[in-house]
Amino acid sequence: MLPQLQLLVSIDTEEDNWRPVREGITLENLRELPRLHRFLRELDLRPTYFVDHPVASTPWTLEVLRGIAAEGGGEIGAHLHPWNTPPLREAFTEANTMLRNLPSDLQRAKLETLRGSLSAVTGRPPTSFRAGRFGLGRETVAALLETGFDVDSSVTPFVSWAAHGGGSDFDGAPIDCYRLDGRDDPRIPAPAGRLREVPLSCGFTKRPFARLASLHRRLTSDALRRLPLASLATRTGLVRRVIGSPETNPVHDLLALARCLIGEGARFVHVFWHSPSLVPGLSPFVRSDSDRERFYRSVAQLVEGLARIATLQPATVSECADALCPAPRPAT
Repeated sequence: MLPQLQLLVSIDTEEDNWRPVREGITLENLRELPRLHRFLRELDLRPTYFVDHPVASTPWTLEVLRGIAAEGGGEIGAHLHPWNTPPLREAFTEANTMLRNLPSDLQRAKLETLRGSLSAVTGRPPTSFRAGRFGLGRETVAALLETGFDVDSSVTPFVSWAAHGGGSDFDGAPIDCYRLDGRDDPRIPAPAGRLREVPLSCGFTKRPFARLASLHRRLTSDALRRLPLASLATRTGLVRRVIGSPETNPVHDLLALARCLIGEGARFVHVFWHSPSLVPGLSPFVRSDSDRERFYRSVAQLVEGLARIATLQPATVSECADALCPAPRPAT
């Protein structure tokens, strides 16, 4: 009998500009969103669109989102790019593109702005969230709880973004749903926490993950960084770390990751990509029309491959959180 596996697909739904900018923002990739939604629904998937402020505050893109919401079969969540979400009180620096590095009151203010603008899509504020550049910190968790969010999906297990403007280090985070309370490192579960974390699927193409993670840590340490050991280990398949996105990984690696996740006890597979990849030339991953069609085919092939190794239960991010990490009942 095949194992039961929830299948999540989420899309960072954002401006065309791949690098952080505050001016000259364009949103042409949103014109492709209806095609993507139809494609995903034909695969019986239930996508989650994490939407940022420029998209949520532009009339014509709001109409696109309303159309998708009216079709149903998905979820609209929040995606915060600090560099273009008001209030813009901070200096425009690389460190400040990571939400976790901003003062806690400014994090809350930006979350309130985004939540308010997204309320115009469905008539109610979103409750799920992903930080831009995966910039989730302890104070971000507290701010999310204070502003009404109850599901986060910013954690990338086994991956550190510390070298990118002082981003988050998620090495050691759980691969399955867990709770957070804003009092500790976001990698550390808080059994009574009110925020449910639904991490992205990241890991290795072999098991056990704990041993592979330790080896990967050593190969990428400062002491060995100048040697080509990590690259050699990846090419030979000795230690191949995979981030769950068809933008950056071939289908066979994503399927190998899924098999290992099942073996490690994960109850879901969660893949993601960025909406600029819907238009050739906007992201580094899709450069031509043929690249785009190949990207669509890879998503279909991934779903087909997963169906051969598990009984799939497509879900939105919030549906997964409700099923695997139900919200605690209020005290009576």
